[in-house]
Amino acid sequence: MDLPILVASAIVSFIAAYLFLPWLIRSLRGTTLVGKDLNKLHGPLVPEMGGIGVILGFYVGVGILAALVVPADSSALFFAALSACLGAGVVGLMDDMFRLRKRSKAILPFVLALPLGAVVYSAKNTVLLGLDIGVLIALAVPLGVTSACNAANMLEGFNGLGAGLGVIMTASLIVLSLLTGAQGGLFLLFPLLGALSAFLCFNRYPARVFPGDSMTLFTGATIACAAIISSPSLKAVGAILFTPMIIEFALKFRGHFQAENYGEIGPDGRLGWDGPIESLAHAVMRWKRLREWEIVLVLWAIELAVCAAVIFAAVVAR
Repeated sequence: MDLPILVASAIVSFIAAYLFLPWLIRSLRGTTLVGKDLNKLHGPLVPEMGGIGVILGFYVGVGILAALVVPADSSALFFAALSACLGAGVVGLMDDMFRLRKRSKAILPFVLALPLGAVVYSAKNTVLLGLDIGVLIALAVPLGVTSACNAANMLEGFNGLGAGLGVIMTASLIVLSLLTGAQGGLFLLFPLLGALSAFLCFNRYPARVFPGDSMTLFTGATIACAAIISSPSLKAVGAILFTPMIIEFALKFRGHFQAENYGEIGPDGRLGWDGPIESLAHAVMRWKRLREWEIVLVLWAIELAVCAAVIFAAVVAR
């Protein structure tokens, strides 16, 4: 793909999201679509559903690519991937508004990613973890998408955390795609990077808007789709990038998925945790009482370490 056009799509996505989000924030204030910032004293109310801005910015940037660089022979894969991403975003929006059951958030992205699985199979891209699994890839693909959706939704609850993790993972997958020459997913990754970067400007500490499941599910699905359509090797690599979220899943499983990531606020505004460790955030707060933005930096650093190790391994393997 033409790198300047890809970079241009990221810039367009950033601008679109950056211009749209202030209007969205103003529109949501005073409605029921706000939530308490529980990691701050006095729990200020913050607009939710900021993921709408990420989705809008992403699709504006994708429009540039659809018009300029998508070859006709890959258009089916292109639009099937976009459909799976948008489907996950719609499920997130439905959850933000109606509080879906957890099983619904697991099943619906799977169903909406079935067309992508069918297109991947028809393209004969049936290798997974070194094995040709044939028609089973049509089920493995939507399973991977819904797993990534819900994994990205696990590690949240702090200002800037989910958006920052998404930026780190997306940028890392771009680097890995360029290193390995598996560039099929770049048309998803560059617009996502631009839209998430714009959102982070408003979601970083102290947050002016929350992402909602609309952002987390959409981000997880888009990263998964990008890895899936790139190459067999990046399918496994994409899963490795979700390592902190997989650990988070294991810790939440211990607590029967009842735990929240919020901390206990001290008079100095620092957060601590004295209960059972059922989240990576709990482990950080048990280690040391920190301000919210410091906890976010620690969790970002964990993801950065994972991504750096994967990139280093890719460089050595070349």
